[in-house]
Amino acid sequence: MSTIAPVIEEKARQIGDMLTRSLEMSIFRQAEHDLQSHGEAQTLIGEVQTKQATGEDVEGVLDRLESLDVVRRFSIAQENLSDVITHITKILAATLSDRLDLIAPESEGGCCGCPAEGCDKATSCDGDAASLCS
Repeated sequence: MSTIAPVIEEKARQIGDMLTRSLEMSIFRQAEHDLQSHGEAQTLIGEVQTKQATGEDVEGVLDRLESLDVVRRFSIAQENLSDVITHITKILAATLSDRLDLIAPESEGGCCGCPAEGCDKATSCDGDAASLCS
């Protein structure tokens, strides 16, 4: 049985669901599919794994692999998704430590890029000062 409060668990599920439906996740899934169905990339990945298992040098194969557009697109999509997850984690950590100033860009007005000075809605601010910020 979970020791997490049901409300917190539900909110975590909602965040997970939102992340699953995000543009970044969509792009990542497509890039992952493209990579998995790209013959040359899969051959090179197999070659890297074989060489690693036998202790051989993989630099040349990795260079060829990294030069493929499909691999670059996957890497960028993976990085973008990771950035979103990192940002969510920072918001949670800052909220728990009551340090929302750690995530609010100081040079951009209010919280999380919100144009309203003094806005304290960093966890829900979408930049629409009229609806969220005071």
